[in-house]
Amino acid sequence: MRCDEIQEQMIDFVYDEEAAVKAGPEISEHFRTCAACRRELEELKRARKYLQLWKDEAPLRSVAIAKREGIARRNNARRYLAYAAIAAMMILSILAIANTQIRVNKDGLSYSTHLFAQKSEARDYYTKEEMRNLLKQALDDTESRMNETNYLMMHKMWDTLEQERWMYSRLSQRRSAQNKN
Repeated sequence: MRCDEIQEQMIDFVYDEEAAVKAGPEISEHFRTCAACRRELEELKRARKYLQLWKDEAPLRSVAIAKREGIARRNNARRYLAYAAIAAMMILSILAIANTQIRVNKDGLSYSTHLFAQKSEARDYYTKEEMRNLLKQALDDTESRMNETNYLMMHKMWDTLEQERWMYSRLSQRRSAQNKN
């Protein structure tokens, strides 16, 4: 038999002694003549012996204690989150009482607090009503400019028509005078 065929069955020889007896004289002869296979068989037998002698050690601490510690850690985290939420609400309440105003505009961030409400400062934005009034004024201005432009254009067109009419009238008078002559 070849070594690769023997190595496929080697575990059976180590753990199942009946398989070794059934294998016959060919395999026994191969183990006697092949040093590599004999060495590997001895190593497997030694590993089996050590595995049989090995005993599990007791855990360093109880699994139940570790589980309780994990639950306690989660409860601590929840407690810290609750404290953080309460602190955030208190800070927001204090800011509300102090009439805190935080603005972001083109100049950057501005922050101001007033214990008592004051008259509003000049704003750098328009309200909806102011925007409507500005748009209405712009549209009215645009409409009046368009009407004025249209009036001037119509007036110019009328003047041009008058000049052309006068010119044709003079031309027709000259022709009629020439025809009489």
